[in-house]
Amino acid sequence: MKEILQELVDKFNAKDDPRKEKIKDLERTILVKFTDDGSYYFTLKNSKLSDVEEGEVKADIIVETTTETFKNIVNKKEDALTAYFSKKIRIKAKLRDKLLLSDLLK
Repeated sequence: MKEILQELVDKFNAKDDPRKEKIKDLERTILVKFTDDGSYYFTLKNSKLSDVEEGEVKADIIVETTTETFKNIVNKKEDALTAYFSKKIRIKAKLRDKLLLSDLLK
């Protein structure tokens, strides 16, 4: 899963997106916990995401799901919002950060 997360990070960092201007002053740590494959984290700073690291840290945004659900969302076989409402994915964060995460995953 680390490789898949790193690909998403690299894709985000390479994307020239005007929305990044809105988040240039934000600093957030994001923790992704897979119930069947461990935990990974990265940080958002200066509109860039850091490389993915293995392990758990204190985080501003915590995403918890299975590897299958995550892969289905990434491969657009499942909608992230539907997965969230059906509790296949849990996000612990302030509302603003949830909206940010939703926007960044589009």
